[in-house]
Amino acid sequence: MSRESLPNQPQPAPVRAPLSFGSLALVLLALACTILITKRATAEKGSIGLLTDHGLVAGSDTAPAQAPAAGRAIGTTRVKDLRGNVIPLITKGEPAIVMISSRTCSWCKKALKDIGDLSEGRPVTRLKLITLEGAAEGVDMVGLGKITGAQLLGPATDADKVLLTFRYPGTPTLVAVDKNGRVVRTIPGYPIRDEMQHWVTVMLGEQDAP
Repeated sequence: MSRESLPNQPQPAPVRAPLSFGSLALVLLALACTILITKRATAEKGSIGLLTDHGLVAGSDTAPAQAPAAGRAIGTTRVKDLRGNVIPLITKGEPAIVMISSRTCSWCKKALKDIGDLSEGRPVTRLKLITLEGAAEGVDMVGLGKITGAQLLGPATDADKVLLTFRYPGTPTLVAVDKNGRVVRTIPGYPIRDEMQHWVTVMLGEQDAP
């Protein structure tokens, strides 16, 4: 019997070439991009009313009831302080100015310098400075601005850090919060010095909203 006529001869399995390092890197890069895009979409979906100017109810010192809660609008209800403790972002019953900043942001440094100049050494105890890289990164920033009394904060977890970073394509972002924890006004980016004066009066506790 000839070799060609042998029935059902098993064929050798094809040999697969190992995945190259370059191909593996491309796969991992694509996976990372997919994850980041998903997280950004999640962050943007949760952004509620942050750019809306809600103002105050006539004759009162609070935002209207339909104004979003600060934690929901900003993207977190908890932060980490300089001691590493996880604490609530908003102090109940106390108006505040929340400033989202980054150590690499030159406009944040300009804003903080103006805050320092306008406060003239008085403690800005109602300023909550959230530095995306962590609370400790805010120490030098307020030092350069000669600011005293500010509450230095950072993301509570690594996941919060990623979500907040994607939520704010630009820094600084200033958010005025009323005593009920609702958003009054928001300024994305650096305001002019004259506008900053109104926000500093809130930081100093001289008025409840800019």
